[in-house]
Formats: sequence, structure tokens, C-alpha cells
Amino acid sequence: MPNNDASTLHFSVCVDDLDQSIAFYGAAFGFAPSLEATDLGESFARMIGRPGTSARLAQLTRESQPEVLELIKIEGRPGAAAGPIPLAHIAFQVPDLPKAVASVEAEGASQLGEVVTFAEGRSVYCKEPGGSVIELEELF
Repeated sequence: MPNNDASTLHFSVCVDDLDQSIAFYGAAFGFAPSLEATDLGESFARMIGRPGTSARLAQLTRESQPEVLELIKIEGRPGAAAGPIPLAHIAFQVPDLPKAVASVEAEGASQLGEVVTFAEGRSVYCKEPGGSVIELEELF
């Protein structure tokens, strides 16, 4: 039976460089830290059942949305964009896809592949300088 009393607290993505990711999401999308970058100490290792694992995280918010974006750098583990296929991404709906791509590229992001058209709109993946992946979607 589903727990209908549960509510979303945050979404989390692994990055290669926490400070670069914080700067990118601030400049490109207006996110600001609601929880400054912090070392999780041994609490994180205990929570995931992996002694000796260390991590730093930050939580970001923006006035226009209630969602909390959590960025985490786990020592010794690459970010979500590592390897040939991204492990996770954050999708943003944008009103003008070419303009949005140019805007994130101006902040250091790079397009991973080509713009693809689906029945509902156009979409593209980009890697941001800190190592996470964003999807920009322009809906029809």
C-alpha cells in the first residue's frame, strides 16, 4: 500500500565538483544555497552502509519553485555525467530551446548530443561544468 502521507523533500544528483555545480545552477537557473556546502562526516558512511565513505553536499532552492535540488560530491565516485551514458539528470522546461542552450553554454555547459524532437516537444541533454547533466525541454 502506498504511503500517501509522504511528501518530497529534495532531489539529489552526484557531481564531480560541488563548488562548480553550485555556481552553475545559480548563474544558469537562479538557484541559491539553502544549505551551504557541508561535509557529512561519518554520518553519510553509516547511512549508506559503506564505512570510510565521505561526501559533501549542498541544497539549493529558488523562489519560483518549492523543489529542493541537492548536489552531492562523493569522494572517489564520479558524478552523474561520468561514462558514455548519464546516470541521472535534472530536466528544466524552457520556453525557447536555442536561447536556453546558448544561455547554459555561456555558463560553461556543453551539449551532449543533438536536439531531438518528440511528440510533446524538443529536448537536449547538456553537461554542466561540475559534472551533472541537465535536460532542456521546450514543449509544444
